[in-house]
Amino acid sequence: MRLYTLLAFLLLSCFYTHAQNVGTVAGTVRDRATQEVLPGVSITLEGTAFGTATDAEGRYRLPGVPAGAYNLRATFVGYDPLIRANISLSSGNVNTLNLELNAVPQALGEVTVTANRAIRVATAETPLSVQRLTTEEIKSNPGGNFDISRVVQSLPGVGGGGSGGTAGFRNDIIIRGGAPNENVYYLDGIEVPVINHFPTQGSAGGPAGILNVSFIEDVTLSRRPFRLATTTP
Repeated sequence: MRLYTLLAFLLLSCFYTHAQNVGTVAGTVRDRATQEVLPGVSITLEGTAFGTATDAEGRYRLPGVPAGAYNLRATFVGYDPLIRANISLSSGNVNTLNLELNAVPQALGEVTVTANRAIRVATAETPLSVQRLTTEEIKSNPGGNFDISRVVQSLPGVGGGGSGGTAGFRNDIIIRGGAPNENVYYLDGIEVPVINHFPTQGSAGGPAGILNVSFIEDVTLSRRPFRLATTTP
């Protein structure tokens, strides 16, 4: 009887001693920015077999860890790993350690921008109100002198600045009786105020054109409203 009592006492003593030499790590894991709890976060003590995952409320618990110092590691998909070094565990106590993880910035994929040289009139026009001139047509136009404005003046419904005085030296473009300054010009989709050198006040024409035909792919003339759109090659 004494032998059984002694063995029971020894077993209880060993169990009590072991219980006094272990501790517990517990806490909650949240998103640092939103403070929302994170379920499924992996929690491990480096160099040991102790590990767990947070529950639906972001809580974790590692019981039965021998007393000592450990490095706690938290990992989760989409977040930077977090390491808490030199966590001290004392026997018989619960070390509460709340963690906050930083979300990994989203990496953007490569974006390729391709330029389209084709310029087209966006508004619906009738075939007679839209005409297109190629570079070859501008260069071969008789009397055009490689000047886009003078070549456009030869199209139906388009007139020039008249003759005599200073008007004879201006290559104004007059669309169906309108004024020269009522026209708008686009170069590669960008509006430009004038396309001629030395225009006079209240006029868009001048003695010579600015645009070099050698760098122009085509010219589109729209007369409702008028647009002179050029496309560079």
